[in-house]
Amino acid sequence: MNRSTTSVLALGLAAILFLSVNVFSSNSLRSARLDLTENGLYTLSAGSKRILDEIPEPIRLRFYFSEKLAIQLPNIKSYGLRVRELLEEYVNLSGGKIHLEVIDPEPFTEAEDDAVRLGIQAVPLGTGDSIYFGLVATNTIDDRQVVPFFSREKEAFLEYDLTRMLFNLSDPKKPVVGLISGLQMNADASPMMRFSGGPQPWAIIGAIRDSFALRTLDPRQGVIPPSVDILLITHPLGLDEHALYAIDQFVMAGGRAMVFVDPYSEVTARAQRGAGQQGLALASSTLDKLLNTWGVSVPTDHVIGDFDASQQVNAGQGGQTRVVRYLVWLQLAAGNLNPDDVVTADLGPLIMANAGTIKALPDSGIKVTPLVSTSTQAMRMETNLIRFGPAPDRLLELFKPDGERHMIAARLAGKAKSAFPDGPPKDINGKVAEKRKAAHMKDSSSPISVIVVADTDMLHDQFWLRKRNMMGQQMIVPIAANADFVINALDNLSGSSDLIGLRSRGKSTRPFVVVEAMRRAAEQKFLAEERKLKERLEESKKRIAELESRAQASGGSLLTPEQQREIQSVRSQVLQTRKQLRDVQHNLNREIDGLETRLKFANVGLMPLAVALIAAILAVYGLRRRRRGSGSATVRN
Repeated sequence: MNRSTTSVLALGLAAILFLSVNVFSSNSLRSARLDLTENGLYTLSAGSKRILDEIPEPIRLRFYFSEKLAIQLPNIKSYGLRVRELLEEYVNLSGGKIHLEVIDPEPFTEAEDDAVRLGIQAVPLGTGDSIYFGLVATNTIDDRQVVPFFSREKEAFLEYDLTRMLFNLSDPKKPVVGLISGLQMNADASPMMRFSGGPQPWAIIGAIRDSFALRTLDPRQGVIPPSVDILLITHPLGLDEHALYAIDQFVMAGGRAMVFVDPYSEVTARAQRGAGQQGLALASSTLDKLLNTWGVSVPTDHVIGDFDASQQVNAGQGGQTRVVRYLVWLQLAAGNLNPDDVVTADLGPLIMANAGTIKALPDSGIKVTPLVSTSTQAMRMETNLIRFGPAPDRLLELFKPDGERHMIAARLAGKAKSAFPDGPPKDINGKVAEKRKAAHMKDSSSPISVIVVADTDMLHDQFWLRKRNMMGQQMIVPIAANADFVINALDNLSGSSDLIGLRSRGKSTRPFVVVEAMRRAAEQKFLAEERKLKERLEESKKRIAELESRAQASGGSLLTPEQQREIQSVRSQVLQTRKQLRDVQHNLNREIDGLETRLKFANVGLMPLAVALIAAILAVYGLRRRRRGSGSATVRN
């Protein structure tokens, strides 16, 4: 067999071996993974792994993804691969308890019918087809959790959403929320009361009941029932030591809580107007005896004003109505919400009134994470300024922003100490039952999980919804995301500690930071040139109008040659400026395109070239060794 035949056979065997290794690895080594992404995008967190270990029964996942149609949408196709690979990671770590089916619901098939029936959202394409990209998860008793469509905007919370879904199917009963409130928010909603026009429950109560089992608690009992999973405390008024102790021990034992306090409740003040000082006192609520041991305080002597977030209101003066900014009525948008916390990420605007501020106390050992904050154009303002009614003009006169971002809502986490270090409070006889003494907890059994909000008005219908009558039916139309915020928070607190500990992850799409910085810098330069052009145009219009008015004033309707030359000169300047603008835009695009080309070459072309160079070096090195070896053999012969 000659050398050329041997070479051809060697190349053929190498090709067969290459294909065999690829086929074998794609099937047999599918579960073998090495995650080299910066944020560990394809590696589940320790919390998710612990939740997977505790799944009591099999869970079926049906991933509906129109893979063939997604070829037209590269962004959807790449994200579909990301979701599928993460789902496969859940399967690999579940010990056989999670079963995944990947289904491409092609048009006019039973798979498409099933997807629609199960709640998967069909997104129409311009071609007349619809793309499906969702997930259905079920347990053995047919409880169902559905993701209608995976939005790339929520990619940072993909692991949280999937783990939450599995957790809910593992423990499908509704969490119990215990309500302690100084507000008339859970009024009697019996048919008789509705018919007689009596007080109705606030809409937020209905929203909570949709997802949770709500129980109204009597704080005078001095104990929190063991069936309660989360405490919802709103505008606490007149809580005695026994009620405070019950709340304290509930949190020390691992119970979760969401607390709404308020330096000045607009709703309560309005209801108590005319009741004098006693009525005004009911407008303020505090829980600082407990909050201080949980690492924060909420002062009642001031409210927060924020120029950037303030709402415009109608104010009357001298018999006339005008629109002014009311600094203490806030509409807090994306820039005020924590984008890295699942409670506030992708949330719409929140509306608050006369909100307070949350201060983190030093050396508490508690991690305080802002959820909702003001802008830097904010200032603490004395509560007394608004106690006797709105005073928008007075607030504007006194307003001097301090340049700080003030917390209005915060998450508290960490090991805490009891607010009752000496044990339970004594009863009316001055004694403490031995059983209560023995059960007393001086320190939290695990890190506490509490969310504090320094406003209660945001819960009232007036501040987040409008009611409309449509065809005889009353419809609730939200104008703010206040209810979503409350439900998100309760939903998060109702999960396991592992679930609460999950945070947002990175995204698989990485922007060209340098390119974007260059683009922004060039755009700023472009806008500056544009402003100059507009100024010149305005000056030109004024000059032309001035010349024309002079001509008319002199009794003539035609411009003089000198005036015509001046106008022509101005127009030439405008044309020259426009040309400069086009040059700036052209240079901007050319510079960015050049940088993108260099980066693409470095990312796509440089590595193969490096591999080829290493292969060439190894080949030359091997050839020299063979020649050296054959030369030595010839000498010996």
